[in-house]
Amino acid sequence: MKKLDAKHSAMIAVIYAAAFAIYCVIVLPFFNNKNEVFWLSFGFMCGAFLVCLGITFYSMKRVDVEAIFMNIPLLSFSFFYFFAELFASLVFMLFRANASMKLTAVVQTVMLLILVIFSIMAMMGASVSSEINRHIDTNVRHIKNLAVDVKLLEEKATDPELKKALHKIEEAIRFSDPMTNATVADLDSIIEGKVKELKYQCDSGSKGTVLGICTQLTSFISERNQKLKYSK
Repeated sequence: MKKLDAKHSAMIAVIYAAAFAIYCVIVLPFFNNKNEVFWLSFGFMCGAFLVCLGITFYSMKRVDVEAIFMNIPLLSFSFFYFFAELFASLVFMLFRANASMKLTAVVQTVMLLILVIFSIMAMMGASVSSEINRHIDTNVRHIKNLAVDVKLLEEKATDPELKKALHKIEEAIRFSDPMTNATVADLDSIIEGKVKELKYQCDSGSKGTVLGICTQLTSFISERNQKLKYSK
């Protein structure tokens, strides 16, 4: 999925501007005798438009990882807030003659602060998820590179027994768990070193040496997968 570009950003801004214009055209002529409670509620509603616009831009530009809190996307939180603020502001506008400035300010400020808290928590979660995803992607690429190295050796091999052994190693690496942790850090280094040794021996070593390295790699990969399985 493409990230938000200038064209789509402008389109989103126009949509919000049009929605705000519709709101103003409906609300401003409808209410007479506008007092401080009305203008305070109107100001909070203007802020709601700006907040939702900002969160929309933030969410659309971070398609790699979605900011989520309690399984609800941040963008959905902003819409919940928007419609809650719209309802609250209209109530205060309708009962502006009897509503106090203090109650009007407190209710709508609390609603905004709740959104701020949820947004920060969602963005923190997104940051952690993004870091985890980058770590996983790095590990996956590393595993794939090792598998490709062995696959190339398999394609160059002419001996059927050697080709079969290399194919078994390539599959073992390719289907191994891409995750890693401190438990298998040493094994990761050993496996990487053995693949390098395998490449060298395939070029200049004997068949027996290569088959021996394949046997060792099979054992190390199996041990790694078992340790990862029990360390989760």
